[in-house]
Amino acid sequence: MVSLSKASSILFAASSISSHVANAHTLPKDFDMEKFAVELKELRRSQKASFEASLTAGGRMPNRGKSSSSKTSSDITTVAPPAASADASRIGNPNPGGPTADTFLDGHEFIPPQEGDSRGPCPIINCMANHGFINRSGQEVVAFDIPILGMTLFDLPDTMFPPVVNMAIFDGQVDVLEDGQVLLDIERLWNRPGEERDVSQVFPNPGLNFNEFNLNITVEDGFAPNNEETFIDFRYEVDRVLLKQLTDRSTNGMLTIADHQNHLRTRILDSLIPSSPRHDIFFVFSEESMAVAANQYLFPVMLLGDMVDDFSSIELDVIEDFWTQFRLPEGFAPRSIRFPDTFDFVAFNQARQDWQDENVLIALNAFEQGKSIVKHGEEEEAEEPPTSSDTKLVKA
Repeated sequence: MVSLSKASSILFAASSISSHVANAHTLPKDFDMEKFAVELKELRRSQKASFEASLTAGGRMPNRGKSSSSKTSSDITTVAPPAASADASRIGNPNPGGPTADTFLDGHEFIPPQEGDSRGPCPIINCMANHGFINRSGQEVVAFDIPILGMTLFDLPDTMFPPVVNMAIFDGQVDVLEDGQVLLDIERLWNRPGEERDVSQVFPNPGLNFNEFNLNITVEDGFAPNNEETFIDFRYEVDRVLLKQLTDRSTNGMLTIADHQNHLRTRILDSLIPSSPRHDIFFVFSEESMAVAANQYLFPVMLLGDMVDDFSSIELDVIEDFWTQFRLPEGFAPRSIRFPDTFDFVAFNQARQDWQDENVLIALNAFEQGKSIVKHGEEEEAEEPPTSSDTKLVKA
């Protein structure tokens, strides 16, 4: 049991950020990108030194213990390995396999989940499990390893993600041990309230099947008590129609940030408009939800790419594998590893922030447009506006 004082401090920390949750996945206003760029280079230098030292000692990079980052949000060590009878290869190792693009995923090969493994709504965290950066079971994951892995895997400041972990604590989605460690079963991230929101890119809204047709099915026609399959289980699977709706926007085998922005707008309108087959009478889209969606719709393109200065496009097959298998691209490495001398961390994170701001406005405008259509009965198809950096969107 967690002590009262410890539990109170945890709840206070979580509740103090809950009023600012719309800033989840964002950087503090006083964040110094230039300073962090230096720290990121130091992280890579430290990882390279650890790797070379392990080779000298005839071993590999350390498998457990603190992240090799010189700058962490929590300074929490990973949980001790389980009993000797457990498969050690399934225990998460938050360190990369090596310091180069060719070796980064060594020891982190893609392995699909086994029966009984836990996977959640976040494709990035699912990828971490399928590649063994966290426990491959998806269970008893050290929650504060995830912000550190955001930096290790994707060159993102680890300061962006502790509020998300804190909200998982506040929402009761994690277990807080007596020693203060915070462990996560990633399947619990489906629970609400939590980080999972309506208008996911490829997961259906959870209220979608609470419609007049399903609610009026008789027992004789197949409606049975505890009918989780109809009303609950469907939401845990990637909706292939939604995925196709996204991938059909590709041009010459490429998907762009603008394609994802148009997909976001369509998802919102379809959720609101009564004539849409994806109309959801329980659709919820708060300011918090807009902030979460704003990053969700740009992360796959930005984080999985392998071009030094093109953060706006990615191969279609990468996105398909990402969503259907929760898999990193073959030979994946973050840009600071792939391009150690030429990658511009500041430009990368400024582009991410700019697109996030754009996505918030796109979501807000689509939400207001959808409500207007519902109010006035104007259900004709709306023309998609231009998107991305040349868009001049105004707050409704």
